[in-house]
Amino acid sequence: MLDILKDDDDISEQELLKYLEGKLSPEERHELEKRMASSEMMSDAEEGLSQLKNKEEVPIVVADINRRLAKQLHQRRHKKLREIPSQTLTIMATFIILLLVILAYFVIHRMKTG
Repeated sequence: MLDILKDDDDISEQELLKYLEGKLSPEERHELEKRMASSEMMSDAEEGLSQLKNKEEVPIVVADINRRLAKQLHQRRHKKLREIPSQTLTIMATFIILLLVILAYFVIHRMKTG
């Protein structure tokens, strides 16, 4: 399943929670801030999660976001599979008309010669 807090930087949910609760040493805090600064996604996640009043809700909120995101992605994939683009329909119609014209030509040509 997709995890919104997973990125190339591998900042874990626990690290982010400790950061938000102020439980990291100054060195760890500085290192984590450097990693977050290089990742727009992690900066956004930190900003959003820091607005939660109850930090114990972070895992629940993250799980809910992951669930909703997975559901949206699943729906989009199914929708794309069901849709036939209008360009494809135009190409198919042109191909069928072309086949009918060729078939009519051979039928008429055969009727004249036979």
